[in-house]
Amino acid sequence: MTFEELIKLDIGTRMIRATSQTEIHRVRSHIPPIYQTVNFEYENVQDGLSVFLGEKPGYFYTRDGNPTSDLFAQLVALLENAEAGLAVASGMAAISSAILSIVKPGDNIISSKNIYGGTKNWFSSQLSSLNVTTHFVDITNMDEIQQACTEKTKILYTEVLGSPNLVIADINKLAEFARKTQLILIVDSTFTPPPIIQPLTLGADIVIHSTTKYINGHGDAIGGAIVCSAETIAAISKVVKLYGGVISPFNAWLSIRGLKTLALRLEKHCSNAQRIADFLKEHPKVAKIHYPGLPGHPQHDLAQTQLNGFGGMLAFEVHGGFDAGVKVMNAVRLCSFTTSLGEIDTLIIHPASTSHISLSKKEREQAGVPDGLIRLSVGVEAAEDLIHDLEQALDKI
Repeated sequence: MTFEELIKLDIGTRMIRATSQTEIHRVRSHIPPIYQTVNFEYENVQDGLSVFLGEKPGYFYTRDGNPTSDLFAQLVALLENAEAGLAVASGMAAISSAILSIVKPGDNIISSKNIYGGTKNWFSSQLSSLNVTTHFVDITNMDEIQQACTEKTKILYTEVLGSPNLVIADINKLAEFARKTQLILIVDSTFTPPPIIQPLTLGADIVIHSTTKYINGHGDAIGGAIVCSAETIAAISKVVKLYGGVISPFNAWLSIRGLKTLALRLEKHCSNAQRIADFLKEHPKVAKIHYPGLPGHPQHDLAQTQLNGFGGMLAFEVHGGFDAGVKVMNAVRLCSFTTSLGEIDTLIIHPASTSHISLSKKEREQAGVPDGLIRLSVGVEAAEDLIHDLEQALDKI
């Protein structure tokens, strides 16, 4: 409707109809707009029918597709040198949707044991209830992986840097094994987005991100992304549509904003983390440090050849166990005590008193979480300020 037609209507009707008149706000915005809508309109029946039949591009319901979320997915695909991408509601939605599009009852999965706790819990509880078994292995031990592989195995799953001790998965070697055994290699690269690594170029089949973390980078939008071949994306899309794990247009838009500064932020994350790791390795209160950028890391050589930068995540163990870890947490002033990672500010957590508190001391140690372990997601603040904060906190032990 034109402005002249709208002005003739009752004011209530006028406001309802005017807000959906694209002619009024059809401008060329420098920043991609947010298509914060559930539905999409058509010129006539034939126009709508052509979209529904797939004869012309278009949208009909945001659960099935949205211009903002699709743009975000295309940008992540471009970031990863992928043929296609799909944006979803969270990292867990990405993981579950990708896997549910592949497995059927009776199948099994080989997974690194050093993965995000939420993923491990989903494998052990939800996926197992569908009669899909997961074998957790040391992802650096190819013999162990080989022994876990059977004719029922469909997926080899890993993170590039495993939590909490930042064990590194050799993507080249795993991809070669997956090809020989006809497995689908799924890599969660949340800790290591490009330009740090592009797993698809090393032979991975599917790459997953919790875009909540580094890709968004600002701690204000939950999301996930899947990138791989267009054929595989089409199969995963069916699962996402039916289960409803779609990203909101606003969260997709915020994540598009985050992507613009990803390379700049990662450079600072990595340089800050290296400086802090160098400081911590010499501190007398620190018993052990886990950071692939240090020569003392058992896979430092692999990190140098596989990664373009060592990432912004590190973990360190303090002398004095649980009580010492708590003292450090209570003493930091600049580092923020919170659970996520990959944000512009530095985030710190003591797993033994938070995420792993329900486990016994023995169970925590078996999971690679000793009582004095502290995880640091290094932000982009001045490295000198972060080091000073950690130094004064360690002095409290």
